Amino acid sequence: MKVALASWEIGRAHSGFGVKIGGLGSVMEELPAELVKAAALQGHPLEIELLSPCFAHYDRSALKKIALPLPAVIDGQAFEFEAYEHVFDEGVKIRSIYFWDPWQLGWTDGQDVYPEDAWMGLKLYAAVSQAMAGYIRQGHFDTVHLHDYHVGLVPLYLGDEFLKDVPAHFTIHNASYQGMAPLIGGGYACVSRLNLPGEKLFHKYFDFFDTINPTKAALLKVHENGGRVTTVSGDLEGSWGYAAELRESREALKGRAWIQKGSAPVDVFFPNLGLDLFEKIPVAGITNGLSAKNWPDRMPELKAKNLSALQAESPSPIFSQPRVLKEMLAKDHYFDAGHLEIKRQLKRLLYLEIFRREMRGPAVLLCAVGRMAAQKNLGLIVANMERVLIHDPRAHFVILACAQDEASRRLESAFFSLAAQHPDRVFFSNAFNQPLSRLILAGSDFVLVPSRFEPCGLVDYEASLLGTLPIAHATGGLAKTRDFGYLYDWLDIGDNAGESAAFFGAMEKALKVFHGDEAGHLRRVRAAMAMDASWERSAAQYIELYRYGLLVKRWRQRRSEAVEEFVAELGPDKELFRRFLAPGLEEYGDRLDWELKQALGRGYNDLS
Repeated sequence: MKVALASWEIGRAHSGFGVKIGGLGSVMEELPAELVKAAALQGHPLEIELLSPCFAHYDRSALKKIALPLPAVIDGQAFEFEAYEHVFDEGVKIRSIYFWDPWQLGWTDGQDVYPEDAWMGLKLYAAVSQAMAGYIRQGHFDTVHLHDYHVGLVPLYLGDEFLKDVPAHFTIHNASYQGMAPLIGGGYACVSRLNLPGEKLFHKYFDFFDTINPTKAALLKVHENGGRVTTVSGDLEGSWGYAAELRESREALKGRAWIQKGSAPVDVFFPNLGLDLFEKIPVAGITNGLSAKNWPDRMPELKAKNLSALQAESPSPIFSQPRVLKEMLAKDHYFDAGHLEIKRQLKRLLYLEIFRREMRGPAVLLCAVGRMAAQKNLGLIVANMERVLIHDPRAHFVILACAQDEASRRLESAFFSLAAQHPDRVFFSNAFNQPLSRLILAGSDFVLVPSRFEPCGLVDYEASLLGTLPIAHATGGLAKTRDFGYLYDWLDIGDNAGESAAFFGAMEKALKVFHGDEAGHLRRVRAAMAMDASWERSAAQYIELYRYGLLVKRWRQRRSEAVEEFVAELGPDKELFRRFLAPGLEEYGDRLDWELKQALGRGYNDLS
């Protein structure tokens, strides 16, 4: 089986031929090799090709040029992309294909790959999608797997004739970004600017409250051709996590917020941005995993040899305190649930590094590591910090986060101010330092994750494996830590006082257990470290998804025949097909698909 994985980011930034701005890059850095391993375990040899843009800072002279015609048309202007190849050896060989055009991509660099202007972005994504579609048509692929809306238009350029035989699936990493652009000169003209038939496609695929919405087009096109829409947390049924949130209607969400408060909510965040197509086209959850390097018994930043190599390359000390640097370079600090004394050593070293003195008596460290994006909602930490410091004299805050815009720079100033007012109990830095960030996560007792929404969550995964318990908003993928973390539920984002009180309540509960129930705290720590965060199960589900897609193509060719005959012919694949088959609702439902679902033996409710 040969699969094309298309994504705007593929990680691997250290190689010079990749970009990692956020979680998408992190996932695409790890997923391809995990897919190959999972396929081998299932007895299905898999070949992966990564498709992504060729950003301007890549050294194209070090890439192998591919001689293929890759035409594109934008605003009526025709041009051709160039394609380049690089092979990553990640235990398995992953072939990466890059698409370059100086007019489209010449402005990009390692940190700037997403246009701020909506129409510039839409035309860029459409142009690259045309080049990718041209490559896929010439590449003899068995399956196409698209990651986020930037490459979501690829199926429309592939066309129904191609998709009749080749499955396409669409994974949404963050539905808060749907690529919408305002209508200019009418809907038909807008779609035509992207080299698509506007009169034929606009109303059905793109029209969304006086905007053009490429996510809507991708969702519908993939669903129509038998592919599945997935997201990065939850289960195949979409019963929890981000998958469940994307499928929830505006009315249902408002109703839950009203019940939670006991009064009308001021404002509620809608994960699907009001695109009700998410409610009618079933979204499956396949929860992201983490590579083995994130486990505390093999983390590179806890190995003395690796830290020594980093120090040799750094013009300044990687840890500011000489004693901390000496101890971290002197020996490995690997640990597991049976050697928590090493975690306590790391806590002591962390305290010395950030507060520049040894701990005097017991202390509890609450940390936050990440970006100051509005999504991360770190202002909630600022709002509660002094209240916690008064509530618990042993509480200390360790914050490593950097601003991204004017609003977050104001938040950054607030953190600096609190650190200046409480220098012995609050540490804040806006300078990213990988060894320090790992030491913070490993040496702290709790990690604060008050995200407004969190499709999957990575920092909660990373911290949990290190025995650092999440105090987090019960949203999206953060729900996976519910069994051992301290989660608070709050929906009314317009009620600042209510949201702040809910977050403080979770911190108060965590501190109470930490100080008053050591055995209970340790049980939670060990449960966190034992969580299944590997890619093994998730990658296996993706392989099953690809196999399902091929079976759907068989079903589409046999739909006019008896349903029972097709079910009988599925043989050992019947259970796999049953788990992935999810017909649409209302106008997106299909009578024959629902009859097939019933024949496969699942409880049948004709919700359409």
